[in-house]
Amino acid sequence: MLDTVVVPDFCGVQALNAWLAGHEVGVLLQGPDPDSPHPVMHGIVVAQEPPPGTRVDRWDTVTVWVRHEPGDEGGVREPRGPIPPLQAFSLEPPVDPGPA
Repeated sequence: MLDTVVVPDFCGVQALNAWLAGHEVGVLLQGPDPDSPHPVMHGIVVAQEPPPGTRVDRWDTVTVWVRHEPGDEGGVREPRGPIPPLQAFSLEPPVDPGPA
């Protein structure tokens, strides 16, 4: 006899937290394209299949659709501002313009 678990409601949960909660219960989360190179870790879960409350075999997959927040690229971020002064990266010392 196979061990079954109840699928939780992942909608509205941050994707990484949903993945962790699913693993704790005994289901694996995947995106709609399981061959995608991007793991389900960023954004908010907006839909899932099978729906919450469904009984599935332990370690079955649950497909989730994730909405990314506007401007949220996820991953490593680099500083965008403030822009350094023009000569900040010059190897030459700054030129003194002299008295005005």
